[in-house]
Amino acid sequence: MTTVESARALLIDPQDRVLLMKLASGRIALDPPALRKTFWLTPGGSLQPGESFEDALMREIFEETGLRLSHPGTWIWTSPKRIVRDGRSVDTLARVYIQRVPSFEPMPTALTAEEHEIFRELRWWGINEIAASSETFVPRELAVLLKPLLTSTWPANPVWIVP
Repeated sequence: MTTVESARALLIDPQDRVLLMKLASGRIALDPPALRKTFWLTPGGSLQPGESFEDALMREIFEETGLRLSHPGTWIWTSPKRIVRDGRSVDTLARVYIQRVPSFEPMPTALTAEEHEIFRELRWWGINEIAASSETFVPRELAVLLKPLLTSTWPANPVWIVP
């Protein structure tokens, strides 16, 4: 089975908020888009052939948020997951990078047709908002995972997390 590799970013603003994007689940849905289940996750996406994780991250962040990063940040998490895409099981492996950025108004600049179909919004979230929310987040324990990142130094080596 082929593994789909992706790069994602934890962008933290000066108010300790993280930028997340809301997506509708499922690549193919029979019900109206407004009725699809949604979830929040960090911006980022799949590597293109021959692309490094870092280059993919910087490209994806610009396409999805309009922010041009000068560097990818610090690789802090590795997240393996098996998902169902188009009715088939697919193994994924995400590297998650973190960095502090100025507050900005995120705006997608170059979403693919598929991304337009599932994209709902971008929003800055505080850790307490995430912890108190009934929304679905990926990774599921995002508030718990974020807390040490906001209050202490970032890990010297990437940590494996459960998505």
